[in-house]
Amino acid sequence: MAQATHHFDFLIEYVLALLEENDIKLTDDQKKMYVPQILAQVEMRLGLELLPKLSDADKEKFTKLSNNENASAEEWKKFWYAAVPTFEEDIKQVLVTFSEKVKQILAN
Repeated sequence: MAQATHHFDFLIEYVLALLEENDIKLTDDQKKMYVPQILAQVEMRLGLELLPKLSDADKEKFTKLSNNENASAEEWKKFWYAAVPTFEEDIKQVLVTFSEKVKQILAN
């Protein structure tokens, strides 16, 4: 099973909305199984999109937060919004692209 890194835990609402928008109805047990896996995929895609946008100072902050096992989802959220001015738009674009991939997979 994919393991989330907590860098984007606050995105769970986006993932649940993505499922709802695509008319994907999951039981609570299915959500417990699949949502963390979907979130891990979204995290990976966001990381690939956002990491190159970080300044050297923000890369240092990222490293410190990554090494802090107790860093909260709120701390990560504040970090991303401060470090990447286009964060909200970037999230939306990554989710749109991901949503299109999900639709393609489900159509087959």
